[in-house]
Amino acid sequence: MTGTVLAALAAQAAPFLACALVLIFLRGRPRAAAGAAIAALTVSFAATALLVWQVAVPNVACGTPPGPCVTQALWLPVQGGAGLAFGVILDPLSATMALVVAVITLAVMVYSTGYMHGDPGFGRYFGFLAFFGWAMLGLVLASNLLQLLVFWELVGLASFLLIGFWFERAAPAAAARKAFIMTRVGDVGFLLGVLLLIRALGVATIPDVIAAATGPAPAFRVPLVAFLLLMGVIGKSAQGPLFTWLPDAMEGPTPVSALLHSATMVAAGVFLVARLHGLFAAAPAVMHGLLLLALVTALASATMAMVANDIKRVLAYSSISQLSYMLMGLAAGSVAAGFFHLTTHAGFKALLFLASGIFIHHAHSNDMREIAEHEPLSQKAGVIGLVAGSLALAGVIPFAGYFSKEAVLGAMGEHVGGVVLALAYFGAGLTAYYTFRMVFLTLRGAAAQAHRRTDAPTQPGPAAHEEHFSKAAHAAMAWPVLVLAALTLVLGYLGGFFAVRLSPALPHEGPFHVGTGAVVALALVAAGIALAWYEFGRAGALRLGFAERVPVLKSFFGDNWYLDRLYNATVVRWTVALSRAAKWNDHTVLDGASDVVAQGTVWGGRILAMGQNGFVQAYVAVAISVVAALGIWLMRTGGQP
Repeated sequence: MTGTVLAALAAQAAPFLACALVLIFLRGRPRAAAGAAIAALTVSFAATALLVWQVAVPNVACGTPPGPCVTQALWLPVQGGAGLAFGVILDPLSATMALVVAVITLAVMVYSTGYMHGDPGFGRYFGFLAFFGWAMLGLVLASNLLQLLVFWELVGLASFLLIGFWFERAAPAAAARKAFIMTRVGDVGFLLGVLLLIRALGVATIPDVIAAATGPAPAFRVPLVAFLLLMGVIGKSAQGPLFTWLPDAMEGPTPVSALLHSATMVAAGVFLVARLHGLFAAAPAVMHGLLLLALVTALASATMAMVANDIKRVLAYSSISQLSYMLMGLAAGSVAAGFFHLTTHAGFKALLFLASGIFIHHAHSNDMREIAEHEPLSQKAGVIGLVAGSLALAGVIPFAGYFSKEAVLGAMGEHVGGVVLALAYFGAGLTAYYTFRMVFLTLRGAAAQAHRRTDAPTQPGPAAHEEHFSKAAHAAMAWPVLVLAALTLVLGYLGGFFAVRLSPALPHEGPFHVGTGAVVALALVAAGIALAWYEFGRAGALRLGFAERVPVLKSFFGDNWYLDRLYNATVVRWTVALSRAAKWNDHTVLDGASDVVAQGTVWGGRILAMGQNGFVQAYVAVAISVVAALGIWLMRTGGQP
């Protein structure tokens, strides 16, 4: 067993052991629980950094033609079947994604020691974070599709547990159920696709799946399998009709939002498309459909962000939109562009959520207008994080988001054109607009607004909260934000690194190559920022956006394009009706039939019991009568039947 394989196993084992240790022994010891979880993710960070150094940097490949290195063992043999194998797959894609997961999870854990300070479920929270780290790393490094499916579902379980962490409140509990159910809808298709591949290929090791899909005579129906797997991607990465769970998932703690629902967990679907890109590319109709679905989702979620006042919901809608851009890059044929945007987005979106958490903790409100009334500029780390992350999200040079988004748009320009490309550029302008609407609403105060909800733990008001909140807790929240802010200036230069390793056959320009597309994108970004400043940032601005001035648009955009209403009027209503019918059948028909049998038995017993009256004379009389009747019958029939 090589050192890289041991590093991959150590990266997964450390958070699993920490999860078991915390949830079994340390739930009542907050500092020990946090220390164990952070130590485990530090091990994972070191191990995944080693993987990047030994696998991704030298661009290690195995086999002919060159491909990922797979090490796995048959764990559960099945007679006449494929059996269950577990192993690791190592290549630049898996090694880099594992490092992204480890870095973001570690940053969120350190931040959470401050943000969750004083929460009664502190130990349980860190156990769940370690559980997520183990599940996500297991997914990224899985060598075959059955193993990947197992960890895919464990990631969904971790999401459920963390969204509903404050399960005693109605809203987080409902959000957790909604997220779990909606992602399971997509996972039904994903499961069927995996089962078809296992039936055709046995263990379904990932390189074997791609080789079979791209071979001259595929052993399975590639378009059907690609479509079924894509259903899981749509659910996990909140695309198309299954996106409405993600904004509601913001009911969980803000660090959870940073970790699961922007940086890593929702990116699992994007990673799957990159991991199996050869299979998806062999189904061009499916990829074209994915491109169009992602485009519509990007534009729709951008319009929703334009009217939202909850800072976390704005970031949630922007996550949906940016996930769509990643998928558009992959659908356009560039693994490098899609994964590059995934990497930069993990950094600057985690930064934005953690920065917003500082303001939420300070103002005890998620409403940007309310935050602006509580001296937001006094929160220096929050301001730095919000501004740096917003510049990256909007796509302003030289921040990371500019380079990765240009890579996506450039890949689209090579393979698609016309209306689709124009709408993708238009979406980039909308991104800049709603991002700086968020900045100006948060940092520039106006007349006080009604207090809304908060997810900050437990203190009765800002003054009491500040007295309780220690300088160490402030520092624990500030340092991850500042580190991630610095990363937004560095990650953008990884484009060439990914291009050479993930899409070597595609042309690649340097990071500062400015073509027509870049000029158009920057012009649209500048226009979006200028419009946001005019409506929200300048002195005397009405602080009301152009969409918010039209009541019909404000209602339509603010209510998720009425999708939840549609689901409630159709799917939910039909499901409730079916459930009630099933309940009536169970209680009335099935229980009624069994009750009739039971009552018949009871009455039969009572009738028989009437003969058991305790009088010996009656028993003798009955016996004589029976014997006499039997004798008469024998005499008359002669004993013949």
